[in-house]
Parts: sequence; structure tokens; C-alpha cells
Amino acid sequence: MNQERPNERAAKQIVERELSIQLEHYDTHGGVDYLSADGTVALEVTAVTDGWKNGARDALRRSERIGAPAVPLQNCWIVSTSLDQTALRTFVQRVSPVIAELEAAGETQYSDQEAAVHILTGGPLSAVYKKLWNAGVEVAGNSSHAVRADDPDHVHQVFVMAGSGGVASTSNDAVSQLMEELRVKVDNPKKLRDSGAGSRHLFVWVNDDTEWSIARPVRGAAASGESDGWRLPDVAPVLDPGITDLWLVHERTLRGWLWNGTTWSAVDASTRDPDSDGVRSFSA
Repeated sequence: MNQERPNERAAKQIVERELSIQLEHYDTHGGVDYLSADGTVALEVTAVTDGWKNGARDALRRSERIGAPAVPLQNCWIVSTSLDQTALRTFVQRVSPVIAELEAAGETQYSDQEAAVHILTGGPLSAVYKKLWNAGVEVAGNSSHAVRADDPDHVHQVFVMAGSGGVASTSNDAVSQLMEELRVKVDNPKKLRDSGAGSRHLFVWVNDDTEWSIARPVRGAAASGESDGWRLPDVAPVLDPGITDLWLVHERTLRGWLWNGTTWSAVDASTRDPDSDGVRSFSA
């Protein structure tokens, strides 16, 4: 007998809350994950993620826990890198002193594309840029902020953002990338078709290890439908006929999008009461 998984239960709770319906666990011997009592609504839960990235992210977290040597920063910096590289175990230790060099030279940002040209032409900051280039820094920028009254001893530091798999230029691009990922998951639409339900929902979880071009637009998707400048898609997803409704939600933020067969809308389960048995109990 198939047991109900935490990510399945969390998806069920979001769908029930958004649609004001009740679903029962149905996948006891290989069928669709959930079905309403009257059999009209079916829900299948899946995930689009790259499990191999867990090791890379763990290596980066170890580097962050060790911390950087004391460096004379005048501002905090945000540094972006890719998980598709080695030597992440010492990333913070190698990059922080170089960021201090960059700041001391009067720079406030860095781009690997611009750095490549600078290095090739022998620019005055070539030595600094080459260190960041070799460390795998893609973009860096300072984040100036006033000293908070409740934190007078604040120490400026380097914060790392890591992703992988390219960058989506629009939310529509993210939808297109997602369709490519779902194309090979043929069991999902088959289970939904076999359920006999008229309303067949596929719920897709993404997380920080999902291809960046898919996860980035929904990782902070707000109820307004915007996230870091990302708006709701305005193109219809190309779905298997077995799927009538598509959910795309980020595991960490519990925010995302819903395609109801006609239009896209924003999903926000992040306000769930943390003391309830709701979706905040889900941890992938």
C-alpha cells in the first residue's frame, strides 16, 4: 500500500484551501494521489528538482557556517554563483577578501561578462576580476544600508545566492521550460485520465534546487502576481489532455501560480497559521 507523503499532503492542503473542496488519499495501489468523494476532482502531485544539487548546496552551506576571515567591508554584498561548479566548500573564504579588494578600488558591482572583456584587454582591475572569475562569481553588488538602532554592532558581510540552469527572461519562458520538464513525466497525466474525474489537477513542487529558469519567477510570487519584477504568465501552457489544471508552487515560500484551464492566478499559502496542521509543517 502506498503511503501518503509529506509533500503530497502539503499540496492537498493548498488545493483544498484554494478551491474550498475536500480530497481523500486515493493512491493506495498506484492510482492518482487524491480524489474528491464524488469523484469529480482528481489531484496528482509531482516535483521538478535536481537532487544532485543537494550535495553542492550542502558544500556551500558548510562554507557559510565556517564564515569568512575578517575583511574591512563598508557595505554588505550580495554575490551570485552557480551550483554547477566545484570547490563550493571554500567559496565564502575565497570570495570575501576579493570583494573587499573590489570595494577598496571604488567598485560597487561586478559582472562576469564585463569582467571577461576587462581581463582580456588588460584593464587595471584584471587581477581582482580574475580571482572572482576563477571562483565562479557571476554577479556581485553592494547593498548599502543604514546602521539599525537595534543592531549598532552590525558587521558587513558577503551573502551568497546560488542557482543553476540558466535564467528565464520572462515568466512565459519559465512556463515553456516547465513544459519541457513535464513532457517526460508521462505517468502523471495517465493517472489523472484513469481517475475518470472531470477536473484533473497536476500540482508541481519546485525548490531552490530546481532549474533556476523555472523556480526563480515563483520563489517569491506574491498575491499580487508579481515577484522580483516577475508577473503572471500570459500564455497558455501546452498540457497533456489528461491535465485540466496546473499548479506551480515553491516549497520554501509556498507561493506560485495556478492555471485553471483559462487563466493564470497567483497562489499564496505562506500565511497559513504555523500552529495549525497546515502546509507550514511540510519540509522537503
